[in-house]
Amino acid sequence: MKTRFSLLPRTVYGQMVAIVISSMMVTIFVVAFLVFVLRPTVPPLPEGPWPNALAIETAIDALRAGPPEIRAVIARGMSTPDVSFQTTGPFPCVPIPTEHFSVLLRRILKAQMNNRNAVIKESTCAADSSGMTSTHIDMPREGIFITAHNGINHHLPQLMRATLPLIVSFLSLLVIMGTLSLWSLWRINRPLKVLANKAETFGYDITPEPLTEQGPVELRRVARAFNRMQARIAAAAEERTRMLMAIGHDLRTPLTRLSMRIEMGGADASPAALRNDLWLMNRMLNGALSFLKGQGDTEPAERVDIGALVESVCAEFEATGRNVIYQGDLGLTCLCQPVAVSRMVNNLIDNACKFGSTVQVDTRRNGNEAIIEVADDGPGIPTEMHDVVLLPFARLDPARSSDGGLGLGLSIIHDIVQRHRGSLNFQSNQPHGLRVCIALPLDPQQFTHARSRTHSVH
Repeated sequence: MKTRFSLLPRTVYGQMVAIVISSMMVTIFVVAFLVFVLRPTVPPLPEGPWPNALAIETAIDALRAGPPEIRAVIARGMSTPDVSFQTTGPFPCVPIPTEHFSVLLRRILKAQMNNRNAVIKESTCAADSSGMTSTHIDMPREGIFITAHNGINHHLPQLMRATLPLIVSFLSLLVIMGTLSLWSLWRINRPLKVLANKAETFGYDITPEPLTEQGPVELRRVARAFNRMQARIAAAAEERTRMLMAIGHDLRTPLTRLSMRIEMGGADASPAALRNDLWLMNRMLNGALSFLKGQGDTEPAERVDIGALVESVCAEFEATGRNVIYQGDLGLTCLCQPVAVSRMVNNLIDNACKFGSTVQVDTRRNGNEAIIEVADDGPGIPTEMHDVVLLPFARLDPARSSDGGLGLGLSIIHDIVQRHRGSLNFQSNQPHGLRVCIALPLDPQQFTHARSRTHSVH
């Protein structure tokens, strides 16, 4: 499967970290850009409780310095909706008790060097149409009269400059959390939803299409494990179906023959003939039950000398008069199920004796594996049939069932080899015959002890 190149990390953890870092970088650039674009066009006001004090002080100095004939024009030009200046006389006022703002403004103006000797009178007037009270500052000697609303002017540019980075940061944080949430729903929940739908479909259809391995590494592993499980269950169901069909097919012949013997009577219905048919059917059923039992075998694993185990199995065949020759190494320790491995070797030798006259068995070490080799001088198995004969209920000659076999011998051997994480392959034996080679992993502790002894010698 070709792996597509992607800048996004493959794991969920890596992808979330990448999104957070990317969002933080975008936030920094956006904040910097907005602060640069929206920076205030007027200089910031000095710290203090009265934001308009600097504007009032500047206006008073300008009116003092201006010629008398244009002071009224200057006053109108400097007036704003919040602060108004005039030189002709005091502004109309409905006095109310003096507020703190009025006293504070007078003190701020009085603290200026140019105003220390000036006469400054303050008063508070009732609220106007804007709903705010106003402070009136009268400087009768200079002929300067001022009215200012008693509401703090927030100066939007200064406020934007002070709060914009914080606002953008919070908005960016909200975007990050929203992005992560949406990504999690799409990137993680979507494959899980597909997996849930597939699992539900698998309840009534054991051969659906396999899941597409997509998304982060963790979800790909889940999909891969589900596909393997689905394939194993489908194979097991197919195997059960094939087993029932094989048993039904193979039992039909002896049952038909048994029925005919009973109907015809005479010599054909002799007890010996009937017992032969019953023995044949019993052997078929025992073979199928043995195969099913072997698939669910939970025998505990033990450390076994493979050479000694194979030699003992060969000795049993020699004791029954079979021409089985063993030669091999001892001391090859494997962590395996001894009964299952004995059954495997027994089936191998039994098949070899069935089709050949002489059987040679060998055990040896090849790297980190123990090799079990069984060779015979029989007709062998064609190369194109090597994979087929490993399937349950497969025979080289499907018509042959008179010996009570179901074609499970090599299938049982293959199952035991796979259970021990080994390998099985067929080779031609010269000048004719078949050579079956099985490789089983050696016990890792054997190498540890061997290295320890080597170091001790050094």
